[in-house]
Amino acid sequence: MKQQLNYKMILLTGIILFFVSRNIVAQVPPSGKYNISNYPEDRREIEALGMLADSSAYLNDDYISVGAEGVVYYGRIQEQSSFKKYGLKFKSVTPVIGTALLRIFDGNTAVSNVILNVVFSSPKGDLHVKVIRSATYVKQMGKWYIVYGQGTMVQTEAELEESIKKSLLKN
Repeated sequence: MKQQLNYKMILLTGIILFFVSRNIVAQVPPSGKYNISNYPEDRREIEALGMLADSSAYLNDDYISVGAEGVVYYGRIQEQSSFKKYGLKFKSVTPVIGTALLRIFDGNTAVSNVILNVVFSSPKGDLHVKVIRSATYVKQMGKWYIVYGQGTMVQTEAELEESIKKSLLKN
């Protein structure tokens, strides 16, 4: 039984490492693959939404997000309440150079992806995380709004291996 578990763990780790090692190089979008110059005025408006600290970027609280911790939030107010619950405040958000990709479809819908280094201040000190952030935008009555966002924490190879080991030991 233990040999089977070890064999499964080695096989699964090998498969995951194969895909991870291939994706380490692929963290930057392939040059020229996506149209990143169409709708230049809309691009400026969408990029400005990320700088707003108020709720005007959200469509009547018609916003859903998935936090890096895996919790789904229905509305910006619910999402913000989780930050307050843990005493977290954004200290800095720095995009990783070369990872931002904004695609606009038919001038009404847009999807952005970027890898961010985020620092939160908390009562227990600063919390540093790296996330892959995706967001979806819609344009209604001439204005862009954020309607969906998701942040996924980036794991190091060692963290991934530890997660795999814990998962396999549970089964």
